[in-house]
Amino acid sequence: MKISPFKYTDYRKFLSDYFKESAATYPIVCKATGIKSPGHLSLILNGKVNISDMQADNFAGFCKLKKKETEFFRTMVLFNQEKKSDAKVGLFEKLSSFRGSSIYRVGPHLYKFYDKWYHSVVRALLEFVDIRDDAGDLGKMVAPSIKPEQAISSVRLLSELGLISADDRGFLRPTEKSIDTGSTAGSVMVNRFVLSMLDRAHEAMGRFPRNERIFSCVTLGINEKGYDELLAELRKFRRKVAKIADKYPANRVVQLNFQLFPVSKSVGTGEGCDA
Repeated sequence: MKISPFKYTDYRKFLSDYFKESAATYPIVCKATGIKSPGHLSLILNGKVNISDMQADNFAGFCKLKKKETEFFRTMVLFNQEKKSDAKVGLFEKLSSFRGSSIYRVGPHLYKFYDKWYHSVVRALLEFVDIRDDAGDLGKMVAPSIKPEQAISSVRLLSELGLISADDRGFLRPTEKSIDTGSTAGSVMVNRFVLSMLDRAHEAMGRFPRNERIFSCVTLGINEKGYDELLAELRKFRRKVAKIADKYPANRVVQLNFQLFPVSKSVGTGEGCDA
């Protein structure tokens, strides 16, 4: 049975699976698509090298893709290779518009939940705020505040997604303690969400007194081993944060952002960092 590109959001994974399923060897693929060598093909499939529009068409032809499949494959190539956040979101939306796209199968949480920064805040508020059908009042509790109709729409969405439901007293509560995106496709919307929360952080510097917020930074020299250790420690601390939150009954919602990224190139490599 032919593998459908609509079941993928990563064109490299699709090609790898297609070649495996069809028993196509690297030399055969290279000869048919104009790729200069099996080694170069390996770099493409491992994400080390991008492909051109012409090469995308050649791969689509080799995989015997139909018109709509080819259009989806081309969009998938652009989506995977795009670096700019806004453009990537647009390509994500285009991918999701195709009938049968796997984006729908990974669940609506990925797209709709992370589309607006305040959905996560409203959901967290419902852990301790007693709301039945007067959701508009929640808007005043969000900082910065949102309109009553936005709060009502947010609660409606959360309910439709199964992220909240009525408890035995009729109050709306989160159905899960945390949300797992469950797919690399979701990283696009999660990244957008993170950027929107950075905007909220910028606003918070002037909105809240110093005793209610912490803004701190450090710039330091480090090597790859130390950098990996910092990443590991931040992941451990994130898990610890969740455990601390579980220890105490909540009465407010806070946002904790982590940012760790290079601000220089590594000496001797001349290479930067991919976004």
